[in-house]
Amino acid sequence: MPTRPRSRRGWGAVRRLPSGRWQAKWPNPDTRVLTPAPETFPTKAAADRWLSHKRVDLERGHSVDDRAAGRPLADWWPGYLTFIQARCRPSTVANYEHPWRLRIAPRFGTVAVRQIKASSVEEWLSAMTASGASASKVIEAHGVLKRVLDRPVRDGVLAANPCATRRGALPRRPTTDRPVLSPAQVEQLAAAMRRDDDRLLVRTLAYTGLRIGEAMALQRDDIDAAARTIRVQRSVDGTTVVGPTKTHASRTVTMPTSLATAIAGQLAATPGELVFPNRSGGLRRYRTFRRDSWDPAARAAGLTVTPHDLRATCASLLIDAGASIKDVQTQLAIRTRSPLWRSTPESVLVELTCWPTRWTR
Repeated sequence: MPTRPRSRRGWGAVRRLPSGRWQAKWPNPDTRVLTPAPETFPTKAAADRWLSHKRVDLERGHSVDDRAAGRPLADWWPGYLTFIQARCRPSTVANYEHPWRLRIAPRFGTVAVRQIKASSVEEWLSAMTASGASASKVIEAHGVLKRVLDRPVRDGVLAANPCATRRGALPRRPTTDRPVLSPAQVEQLAAAMRRDDDRLLVRTLAYTGLRIGEAMALQRDDIDAAARTIRVQRSVDGTTVVGPTKTHASRTVTMPTSLATAIAGQLAATPGELVFPNRSGGLRRYRTFRRDSWDPAARAAGLTVTPHDLRATCASLLIDAGASIKDVQTQLAIRTRSPLWRSTPESVLVELTCWPTRWTR
């Protein structure tokens, strides 16, 4: 039986187009048909080289979807946005949308993902830094770009994420030593507040370690004044959206007797479900609270402090009262690598033994 003459080309096909350029086709193992390369070539040798590289990539398992790689980066943003909207707080989603809209989309939104190289990312980062963008803004924008590009990598459209293969370190965020207030300074800050409920809110933050959003979301049923406990189940986002806590877990925290008595007195004197409502009885807005109450009081007290800084103050007070690191971690719902630990006195790093016996004062 006569054998068929062997083709001079053992893999793929190359042909010359009427335009004079050359087209390469490779055998797609998934569809079992010859698939054109995403671009044409000026010479037959260039088409042959592309086929050779494509064959090696397939054999090594590094092959990518060449046609999908021609889609712009903006095509992957809606899917990523839907993903984070289902899993993140609205404020977190807004923090991702902002760098995409202002820094990523203008530079890479219309660029085919295969054309986004490591060098392109390096130049983009350098341009942001040269324009005066802060280290935090550069790091945030790079993080969002990397996560969006992870999607075509997982889909087999890109062989590697250019954000991961770039060279050079990201700028470093400046470290700021946050203040840890003494009890006298806490009372000085509270006294500078114009409203009684704001004074009580300051004491609650300093003596329980609640996050400001958690305190604003507290309801009557969360308070057990007799047991001196607060059940933390929800948090207020910056847009007055009530959702889960930052750790997505509920916890019960203790409070001093004096604070429990003061909160019970306020609840008895005011109607409504919220412990710390706004003037109309609804949820507070963090920015409004900072503008109208907190910042003027901090200036009047001569303190440079934010509501979040009072968590470090609470940690310091608990340690001074005899709490262990584990007790403080449970009370404040923090991880050991939280920035909070970097702003707390050295005494916080010393492991003590018992739950604070003097915390009942």
